[in-house]
Amino acid sequence: MKNLIVQKMKLAGLVLGMGMAFISCEKNPITLVLHSPIYPSGSQAVTYTAERVTDGSINTAKLYETVNTINSSGTITSAGTETLLQTWNNPGGDLSFVKPNGHGDNKLVTYRWVFTTPDQTKSFKVTYATRPYAVSGMPAPVYAQGDPDDVFDLVLIPDTDITNLNTFYNHCSGVIRESFFDEPHTRYWRRQYNFYINTERGHATDYDSRDVDGPHQLPSNNANLSFAEGRALMHQNDLRDWASGGVFSSEMQNRGTVMHEAGHALYDLADEYGSGSHWQEDEVPNNWSSLANAQAAASGYGNCKETSDAVEMGSSGWYHLCVSNCQMVTTGLNHTEYDCPCKSRITYVVFDNASN
Repeated sequence: MKNLIVQKMKLAGLVLGMGMAFISCEKNPITLVLHSPIYPSGSQAVTYTAERVTDGSINTAKLYETVNTINSSGTITSAGTETLLQTWNNPGGDLSFVKPNGHGDNKLVTYRWVFTTPDQTKSFKVTYATRPYAVSGMPAPVYAQGDPDDVFDLVLIPDTDITNLNTFYNHCSGVIRESFFDEPHTRYWRRQYNFYINTERGHATDYDSRDVDGPHQLPSNNANLSFAEGRALMHQNDLRDWASGGVFSSEMQNRGTVMHEAGHALYDLADEYGSGSHWQEDEVPNNWSSLANAQAAASGYGNCKETSDAVEMGSSGWYHLCVSNCQMVTTGLNHTEYDCPCKSRITYVVFDNASN
C-alpha cells in the first residue's frame, strides 16, 4: 500500500525514527515544535516555534535546519547541509525563530530541535515542502516525522467548495495544532503522525444525501494516496460529515469533527450515540453488543471504569463505557477528549500500525 510514498520519501531522505520509545518516557516540559505557515511558498518567511505545554526547565535549546532541492520525481538534486540556526541558554517561555527570506521553490526543508533538560535530552525532527510541490501527482508533506510504514499518514484534501486556499492552509495548521496536538492522548502519540496537503481537490457529500449525491468524490490523484490511513476532505459548506474506508469529511474549521471522524478512519472507533454506526472490534473495542460484555470489559481500564458505567446508547441495543462528552459522542467546532476505552483502542492501533 505504501510502497510509492515510501520510495519517494526515502529518496528525499525523510525516513526518520518513530520515536515511540522516546514519547513513552518523555519528561517535562512537554514541548510542541511547529512551523508557520504550514505550507509556505518559496518566498514566504517561515517561523519556527517551540511551545511549552507543561512546566519544566530547559537548560539549552538548539534549532537546526537542512534545505534540500528536489525534482519532479522526488529525487534530491542538491543536498543541503544541516545548519545551526540558534542556541538558547536557560530559556523561559516559548521559543521562536524567523527565517525571513523563504527557502525558494522545489525545496524539502527539515528542521530539528534539540532540548537538554535536567532529566534528559530530546530531539524533534520535522520535514515540510515548499509550495508548489515539485512532485507531480503526489501530496505535499507539510509535517512529516516518521517512516510512512510505521506512523499514521493523514492527507488533507481541499474540497471544490473552498474559495480561498490560504484559508484552507491555515485550517490545515489548525488540524495539527488545535486537534491532534491538543487532544491529550493524540498529543501523547504526536510523533506517530505525518500530515500532507493534497495538490488536487475532491468533494465531500452530505451523509443524509448519499442516495442522491453518492459517496465522497475523491481527487484525481487518489491512486497515489493509497499509502495513507486517512484522507480528509476539508470543506466549507454545512454538511453532515461521515467516514468510510479511511476517507472522511469535515468542515475545515471544525476541530471536533476532525477528531471524531478521524476516530473512525484511523482507529476504527465506533460511534457512541444511539443513532450512530455501531460494531464491536475483535481487539480493544469501544462498543459492545451486550450489557454483559461491556460490564466485563470495565475492569480492564483500572480505576477509570466501573461496571456501572456500562449503558445502552439510546435504544440501539449497543453498549459503551465512555462518558457522555467523549470525542466519539461529539462533533463540532471544538474537540473534547477521548475517554479510556477510546484511548486504549488508539494505543492498540498505534502499536499495531508500527509493527505492521
